[in-house]
Amino acid sequence: MNTSLIALVIIAALLAGCVTSGPAVSKNTMGNLEVSVTAPQDMDTRAARIFVDAVFVGNVSDRLPVLHLKRGKHTVRVELEGMKSYERSIAIPGDPNHQVLNVELEKK
Repeated sequence: MNTSLIALVIIAALLAGCVTSGPAVSKNTMGNLEVSVTAPQDMDTRAARIFVDAVFVGNVSDRLPVLHLKRGKHTVRVELEGMKSYERSIAIPGDPNHQVLNVELEKK
């Protein structure tokens, strides 16, 4: 084998390891939003459902009050059985910003 063919095979192998499942995202296009949910004492906030731009992203938990969102405007909605729905538009400026959204749910 000649040297240029070996170099080509090595470069192809190295580049194959760099392929991701989606487009590369620069950190500055993302931002963190922490959602802090409180409710009256008799309500379990872990059952609260979080929606971003009308898409369900999960229930409140130890792992998910922090959302990693693309920079720009988003609508955050929090729902909990027996409580009024909370909805707010928020602008995510991008990394390294970390924002906190304090959600205080009220009974219907």
